[in-house]
Amino acid sequence: MDMKLLEKSCVLFWVVYIIMILTAFILPFFSAPGYSLSQNTLSELGAQNTPYNWMMNFVFILLAFVTFINGFKVLGEYHIQIFVLLIFCISLVLTGIFMHAPIDRGVVYDSFQNEMHSVFSTITGISFCTYCLIVSFITRWRTQKLIALGVGVIALLLSYLMFIHSDYRGLYQRGIFIIAFGWMLYSFKFYEYVFTKKEYFQLINRNQK
Repeated sequence: MDMKLLEKSCVLFWVVYIIMILTAFILPFFSAPGYSLSQNTLSELGAQNTPYNWMMNFVFILLAFVTFINGFKVLGEYHIQIFVLLIFCISLVLTGIFMHAPIDRGVVYDSFQNEMHSVFSTITGISFCTYCLIVSFITRWRTQKLIALGVGVIALLLSYLMFIHSDYRGLYQRGIFIIAFGWMLYSFKFYEYVFTKKEYFQLINRNQK
C-alpha cells in the first residue's frame, strides 16, 4: 500500500468531513423558511425545491466517494467488508440523487423521488450497521471490536430516537453522521486487521523458504 497516497486520501476525507459538519449546521440558516435545525433532517436540507439543496446533496455524494476510496485502500483484500461498504456508499449517493419531499408539502414535488430517497436512506442505515458488525470480525484488537460494535449500536439508538422524539430528529441525525463518518475516518487510519487468507499463506511460504 502506498502510504503517501493513503495519507492524501485521509486528508481529503478530513476536508469533506469538515465540510459536512459546516453544511449541516450553517446551511439551515439559508434554507427554506420554517426549517428547524433541531426538528428537520439533513435529507430535508437537500429536499426538492429547497434553497441551496444541491449543497447538501453534493456533500452526500462526496462523503460516499471519499469513504469508498479510503475503505478500498485499507480493506480491499476483505471482500465481504468491502462489498457491504460499497452498498453503503452507493445507497448514500442515491440519497443525494433522489431528493426528499420539501418540508412545505404545499410545494409541488416528485413523490417518486421522495419514495426512492426513503428506500435508499433506509438501505444506507442498515448497511452502515451491518458494516460496523462485520468490521468487528476482522479487527485485531478487542478495543477496536468494541468501538465498531458500539458505533453501530449508537447509530441504531439515535435512529430509534428520531422516531420517538421527532422534535429533535434533526439533532439526532446530525449526531449519527458526525459519529459514523468520524469513526470511519478514525478506523481507516488507525485500525489494525487480522491477516486475510492470502496474506496468511504468503507469510507461511516466506517462512518456509
